[in-house]
Amino acid sequence: MKKVFTLILALAFGFGLKAQTSATQAIDFTVTDVHGTEVHLFDILDNGQYVLIDFFYTTCPACIQSIPHMVQSYSNFGCNMHDVFYMEVDNGDSQASCLTWVNNYGVEYPTIAGADGGNSICSQYGIGYYPTVILIAPNHQVVIQDLWPISNVQSIINALQAQGVQQHDCDTPVVYDPQVALSIDEVTENSITATFTPNEDCASYYYLCATEAELTEWVAELGQDLPAIMQEHGVVETNTLTNIFDGLIPETEYAVAVLPVDPDGNYGEPSYEIVTTLPLPVVYDETLTFSMDTVNLVDNQYETYWVTIYNNTAEDAIVTNICDEFGWLAFNMDGEDIYCNNPIEITIPQGESKELGITINVVAKGIVSDIVTLTSNLPDASFVVVLEEPWSVNDNTSSISLFPNPANESVTLMGENLGMVHVFNVLGQKVDEFEASGSEIRINTTGYENGVYVVKAGEQTMRFVVKH
Repeated sequence: MKKVFTLILALAFGFGLKAQTSATQAIDFTVTDVHGTEVHLFDILDNGQYVLIDFFYTTCPACIQSIPHMVQSYSNFGCNMHDVFYMEVDNGDSQASCLTWVNNYGVEYPTIAGADGGNSICSQYGIGYYPTVILIAPNHQVVIQDLWPISNVQSIINALQAQGVQQHDCDTPVVYDPQVALSIDEVTENSITATFTPNEDCASYYYLCATEAELTEWVAELGQDLPAIMQEHGVVETNTLTNIFDGLIPETEYAVAVLPVDPDGNYGEPSYEIVTTLPLPVVYDETLTFSMDTVNLVDNQYETYWVTIYNNTAEDAIVTNICDEFGWLAFNMDGEDIYCNNPIEITIPQGESKELGITINVVAKGIVSDIVTLTSNLPDASFVVVLEEPWSVNDNTSSISLFPNPANESVTLMGENLGMVHVFNVLGQKVDEFEASGSEIRINTTGYENGVYVVKAGEQTMRFVVKH
């Protein structure tokens, strides 16, 4: 009598009551099926497939009645290779019992034995009656909480097609076309901003930014194997990404490349953009500059020496006066003779240059330095002219003498009551000072830069040149 009652209850629960899950959102799980294959629910959903789960146990009469229809519909919808992924979850049975079930009914999709995690999944989804067949959409919504009754294959087909699931042949392989849209958003002197947008068939992708030299090195290292280069030197990503490649070299060509990968691990067509970083911004000088900061002139009244004047400032320069300290020089620019303190107006456009000719106006002896100053709408600019053998400022009337001149390692100064001795460079900056105890002092010039210097003892001055 007890056995008959139990059978009646089983039939009642199998046929007469409404079975469904209480879940409206997918609850994730990772389990291993009876064949040793790992199944991760969210991975399947996130790959864009619906998931159909048949909750059953091996001795359930209604489960035994519906399983042939489930197996047939599995074939109608492409054998887990297209829109929908089938699996079944057992409650209460061992792996051995589930393997017998699989072999008896020809189940090719994953079967999770109760002892291997099925019991826990049934509990999570609140399954109280069997069979309960549910359908979960890729957005993780449970769109069918109980597909019932399952009286034939067509009832399953109709329910799935109502959710947008399409039928496919099992022997037609899934063809993916993974692509990544690449856009260059911003380019600066040392950075490139790029956005990578994968399509639905792209499970992941590799991206990189490299110079031609780097790519050449990698090809030599790995051969012409783009996937190997991308995997070794690129970065892997799965979602849409905006990335800033920084620390780049200004005015340099870079290749921004991306390689898509489909869900089966196959590579799609790579794409790339050649991008040139911007040049560094122009840094303008504050004053005019010259091709030579020191000009050496040999005494020749008939020869003209040329200095290039550059205007690298942020505006046009209007030169109004060119004058040297002693008035020994004459100048020429744009074919116009220029003399000290004679007003002029010559424009040097921004970013351009002009040639300044220099001639000597004195017959002289000794070695003397002169300072040339250009006056314009910009701050004054100057350079040094060294006249070899021009007329000396002290005209041999000085009561002091020095030798050798030019000097290398030292210069000796001789004279009566030298006292404090000061040494200045041509810019008037004091570089040394000494107190002479007699009529002779030796000055060590090894630390002096090459150029013209003035030595002053009392009211007497003399000029000398250092040449190492």
